[in-house]
Amino acid sequence: MNRALVRPALLGTALLLAVFVALVAAERLLGAPRNDLEQLALFLSLSGAVSLLVAGSIVGWTSPRLKTVRGRVTIAFLAGLLVALVNVLATSALMFLSAHDLALLFVLLGFSGAISVTFALVVGATLTSEVRVLSDAADRIAEGDLGARVEPSGKDELARLGIAFNNMASRLEHAFERQRALEASRRDLVAAVSHDLRTPLASTRAMVEAVGDGVVAEPSEVRRYLRLINREIQRLSRLIDDLFEISQLESGALELNLEPVDIGALLHEMVAAYEAQARQRDVHMTSAPTLQVLRVNADPARLDRLLRNLVDNALRHTPPGGQIELCAFATNGSVELVVNDSGPGIAEGERERVFDRFYRAERSRARSEQIDPGSTGSGLGLAIARGFVDAHKGQIWVETSALGGAAFHVCLPGSHS
Repeated sequence: MNRALVRPALLGTALLLAVFVALVAAERLLGAPRNDLEQLALFLSLSGAVSLLVAGSIVGWTSPRLKTVRGRVTIAFLAGLLVALVNVLATSALMFLSAHDLALLFVLLGFSGAISVTFALVVGATLTSEVRVLSDAADRIAEGDLGARVEPSGKDELARLGIAFNNMASRLEHAFERQRALEASRRDLVAAVSHDLRTPLASTRAMVEAVGDGVVAEPSEVRRYLRLINREIQRLSRLIDDLFEISQLESGALELNLEPVDIGALLHEMVAAYEAQARQRDVHMTSAPTLQVLRVNADPARLDRLLRNLVDNALRHTPPGGQIELCAFATNGSVELVVNDSGPGIAEGERERVFDRFYRAERSRARSEQIDPGSTGSGLGLAIARGFVDAHKGQIWVETSALGGAAFHVCLPGSHS
């Protein structure tokens, strides 16, 4: 409905209701005959229509030109007072009051008008003050003070507006803090990636130049350099793959192809895949047998990558002669996978932060002091693991392992297929 038509319709309805109430009161209280009621209805309708038309025109003309709420409220009160004056004066003239009665009536009307205007000014000033508080708080937010709040009082529309303003300010502050954290995270990511790219690139360049310039000419040395160059290339390739995975996870572009996965078979295959690497590092790696068939509804490729990241992390921090154990069990309709190692473990205060990108944990498990100095870890493996777990609607956390090191737990919804 057109808002321009709402106000005239509302005023017309109010006029008809007022005339009806006045006629009922005249009949019940004064016992007015039917003829007088008809004349009263005609008079009230005409006078009311004229007075409302005049008052509405005044309000409509002045409201857009006034700059304060107090002025608009005062004009509205004056318009209402005008309606009362017109009807009272018209009624008085028809009643042929004496000059003394008319003078007393004017005095009373003047007194009532003064009280009404004063009341209008007070109400307008109160509304203006509350609006000014909201305006000042909005200006503070616009200038960067996201902690600006108002203290709403009462239960009227302005109080609800104040509550809505505070909720909006809180959401803005939270969004700004999140944005600031993301920007800081991006800067840290760029710095960390630059460092991790610079080191293998510089090493590869030096070895290629040494081979190309003939500094290294012995066939055995050339082969050794080629193996080192290949290792650095693999490290760069792994870092690029990790960055691609992180980008997909953070952009929400990761698509999962879900199907039932046998966890027992997956753990057995994982131990077989890492058997040679673990033996080379003198680490004993086993998988505990499952007492029942455990299945989860997951993307097989992502789940394999998730488990590999956890096993890679365990291998990097397990010393020679240490042990890594993979196990799984059912719990409350879910399946929990655990990767235990006998490394130095992770302090309780670091356990949540190890899943952050490029986060360097305390000295015992810092990337700069890994057990395996030749590891190609990018520092993104645990962050990617958490992203995959979140995408599967699961949970991941770390505790102290029964083997003395760290135990990474992954809980995923079970599959009944």
